[in-house]
Amino acid sequence: MTKRTNPRRVAGTTAAALLTVVLGGGAAYAATSPAPIPGGANQIAGVSGTFASVLFNGTLRVRAMSLQNPGPNDNVHANAAGERPLVFRAIVSNGTHHENHGYFDATLSDADGITVTGRPIDDGWSLEPGSAARTAIAFSLPAQFVPVKLVLVQAAAPHARAFRMALRAQDLPPS
Repeated sequence: MTKRTNPRRVAGTTAAALLTVVLGGGAAYAATSPAPIPGGANQIAGVSGTFASVLFNGTLRVRAMSLQNPGPNDNVHANAAGERPLVFRAIVSNGTHHENHGYFDATLSDADGITVTGRPIDDGWSLEPGSAARTAIAFSLPAQFVPVKLVLVQAAAPHARAFRMALRAQDLPPS
């Protein structure tokens, strides 16, 4: 005689066993791994590099990056007394088969995570496939602010992958 198995009982037993493994495994993992959780509330995916890199986020390519004191034709000044103006420059090119237009929202951050937001000082870009344009963004930095990272996000495409550049001492202009 063959014994019949109740499908509902098998499903319930399987679910209970799976729940035990998931909860038990998670508790054991949490007890052995006190590492902080990466990310934040608004963190977006991105590509990382340095000013010497050519970075591609799947849509745009950024290269020839620099952070300099403003030139006489830049018309850039500090926002307040005791602040220092800087200008980020780069060449941005379209890596897709479609027209791309826009500008970057840019943020500099220091070692403590304090940020300063830049403002575009050009007209942005309108790029046919494969074409390139120059872009420039101005910053006004507090006196003791030493930037260690620059983050660029395309303003017209906020879900596009961000560009994150680690700044080295040689990337910063003399004070």
